[in-house]
Amino acid sequence: MLVDHCAILPVITDPALYLVMRSIGRISFPIFAFSIALGVVYTKDLKKYVKRLLFVAVLSQAPFSLYFQDWRTLNILVTFLIAVAMIWFFEQKWIYAAILVPLVPWCTDVLFHVTTDYSTYGVLAVFCFYFFRDDWKKAAVFFIILTMVQCVFGGSYIQMIAVLALPLIYYGSRVRLLLKRYFFYVFYPMHLLVLYAIASWMGRF
Repeated sequence: MLVDHCAILPVITDPALYLVMRSIGRISFPIFAFSIALGVVYTKDLKKYVKRLLFVAVLSQAPFSLYFQDWRTLNILVTFLIAVAMIWFFEQKWIYAAILVPLVPWCTDVLFHVTTDYSTYGVLAVFCFYFFRDDWKKAAVFFIILTMVQCVFGGSYIQMIAVLALPLIYYGSRVRLLLKRYFFYVFYPMHLLVLYAIASWMGRF
């Protein structure tokens, strides 16, 4: 994620290097999505879990908007919050509500020109890892199909690189991924602030 975000610094002028750095970011997203799904499974208090996500989402929005100079996209934590809402509706047997929740980023984009990072694809990725948490093969197949659909309809074929994260998730320790979630809460807003400061110092803005 850090490498991905560094790609837009003014010092990165080589197109090939830019593409490589952005590709690394595509691999990091599924790992974080899996970690969020795992967090929902193991949390002892879903309300506190949501509050933590919400706090970091609010804390991160200003640095996110400033660094990317994008005032109509909400950061990835908002996407994760929507995904948790989808999971909650699903567990409450409110199936129709759960089906509609992933459309929230798309609807807000159409109606208010405001969306979230990774949009509907990001929401469904988290739900995929949650729903198929006991069947890794199905989770992998569904995620690959989901990513292919995103590439076709989203027009960003570089996103297909995200499937390379699957072996890393499968062979990685679930406990370690869960623990890294707390590091993510601090790292995400801080790295955006630091990158914004660097970009400003380099005269990007």
